[in-house]
Amino acid sequence: MERLGIRLPVLQGGMTFGSDARLVAAVSNAGGLGTLGAFHYRTADRVLAEVAAIRAATDRPFAVNVPFFEDNVPLVEALVREGGVRVFTLGGWLDARVAALKEEFGLTFLVSVNSPTVARMVADQPLDALIVQGNESGGANSHFTTRQLFELVAPAVEAPVVWAGGLWDGADLHRALLAGAAGIQLGTRFFFCEESPLHASIKAQLLRTNLKRPLTTALTPVTDTLNMRFVQNKPYKQGLADGTIRETFQDKEKVFALSEAFFAEQGRPLLIYAGAAAYKLREIEPAEGIMRSIEAEYSALAARELPAWG
Repeated sequence: MERLGIRLPVLQGGMTFGSDARLVAAVSNAGGLGTLGAFHYRTADRVLAEVAAIRAATDRPFAVNVPFFEDNVPLVEALVREGGVRVFTLGGWLDARVAALKEEFGLTFLVSVNSPTVARMVADQPLDALIVQGNESGGANSHFTTRQLFELVAPAVEAPVVWAGGLWDGADLHRALLAGAAGIQLGTRFFFCEESPLHASIKAQLLRTNLKRPLTTALTPVTDTLNMRFVQNKPYKQGLADGTIRETFQDKEKVFALSEAFFAEQGRPLLIYAGAAAYKLREIEPAEGIMRSIEAEYSALAARELPAWG
């Protein structure tokens, strides 16, 4: 919290296709760390424009998430030199070129890892925190749960470690901090919140479904090394049966086409990423309300006296 200048140890996941300036500013204004997912915007100019929109809506700290899918060092450099961005979440990578930028500009790097192997790959780099993303999360998963990753990775690093994957509320924050984590990152809950770019028609569909029958999600191999988690609805079952899910994730343009549907009105269900905690959806809340409820739930649990014996 001190390093990032935030009031609560809650980070909003960049969610490659699920964040924009409105959501980022709302989370940051509410005391967390809003994070812009850069991949969806495709060009540095578009990311810089979104960064400018964030700055127009908040004076609070925020981050930009830059994934590992391709050589993104030029994007990081443009965001630093032209956009004034100083906090980044890096999806499983950190090399000497961005390390030099960190030294020159005093940047803060939070590196997201989804396996002990990836954690070892970045262990010697000058990172400020690790985010362990378990297979309860919506995207970029391996086969480890969040708790397993934390127990495997945390003893070997000096940096603070943040939990990510399947988390939702103040009870999750309490559990993470008791275990020795530095905070939590939420993706799905913010993806379904009032300010997210997910179209209101899709949020309404998911809410109606969940209030009738709890949403279930399935961890699904989409490449030989990558899993995603999807809501188990009709489009998911059809895509699994005919192989189109795996086919889609072999082609970046098909992934973009799939995800563009998130931002348009939909009358029918569509294939959608979501973390395992999606079943907890009860209302479409503003980000500020989410942060207030997490703080209140955490405070109530922290004040509770546990039974003693022996």
